Amino acid sequence: MGFAVGALNPVAAAQFYHTANISEENILSAPNPFEDFVLEKQKPQPVQAAAEKYNPAYNVIEEFIQSAVSNIVLKKDNCYVKNMTQHTADWVQGYMLAEMPFKAEKNSTQPQILIYHTHATESYMPTSDMAYNASYGWRTTDTSQNMVSVGKVMADTLNSLGYNTVQDTTLHDHPSYNGSYDLSRETVSGYLEKYPSIKIVLDIHRDAIERQGTIINPVTTINGKKCAQLMIISGCDNGYMNMPDYSENLKFATNLQNRLAKSAPGLMRPVLFDYRHYNQDLSTGSLLVEVGGHGSTLQQAKNSAVIFATTLADMLDKQQ
Repeated sequence: MGFAVGALNPVAAAQFYHTANISEENILSAPNPFEDFVLEKQKPQPVQAAAEKYNPAYNVIEEFIQSAVSNIVLKKDNCYVKNMTQHTADWVQGYMLAEMPFKAEKNSTQPQILIYHTHATESYMPTSDMAYNASYGWRTTDTSQNMVSVGKVMADTLNSLGYNTVQDTTLHDHPSYNGSYDLSRETVSGYLEKYPSIKIVLDIHRDAIERQGTIINPVTTINGKKCAQLMIISGCDNGYMNMPDYSENLKFATNLQNRLAKSAPGLMRPVLFDYRHYNQDLSTGSLLVEVGGHGSTLQQAKNSAVIFATTLADMLDKQQ
């Protein structure tokens, strides 16, 4: 299916990429949808439905996605940021690794971290045999197999390390994929109202990466275990998205990515800094995290979830 990306404004283009399952990696080879735009005032819209349809002839290959500096990918210390905005490199690097906008309290009786899933039914390869079974659709309501399972590993790990974490297991994208961001916004707003102690809000997803009829499993090996590579998405305001504190989220994203890149080399893809909303106006600690892709296995995703949560706790420990 062909798409005229150049006709979209930044908000719509951002929605298009996530909806159409075009990977963040593949954006670099596409025309920049943010060039020569007249930004139109509009209310950010939720991502619209798009069924995940894959050619049954597809194969799956494992690939380590390497970070490399370019005119788009910026580097500071061990942190990489893919700047898909109109901000200059100097502007972005000025916020990379800057002091975080919050501190989380260890061993608190009140929740400090919220984990939820806008697209909870996203799931992984059922096996690692690298062949696509046409009967499998990469979505399931079984919470032992979808993103809820990955989020549970993160929440359990964080709680075991002293950071009071709550996980919401609502399937916001079921029975309808439409409006899932509106529904998850209501959920997150409710938690923040009930628990104003929450500093960090993590929306846990998985990516979908394809290249010329092949499904890509972004994977690395850490301590002898295959781990799905991770990508953090930090949204940017185009001037009309009502996200006045987006640069504060960028500080959090880059500090976390940098620590993960040091503690688990190869685990992280660059932070995607892009015109995305994803309800990140609700907290200065709001991030979307892509855990592997639809070519990854659930075990690979869980292996990464443990490292992610352990490193996040270690970073918060340094603030105490």
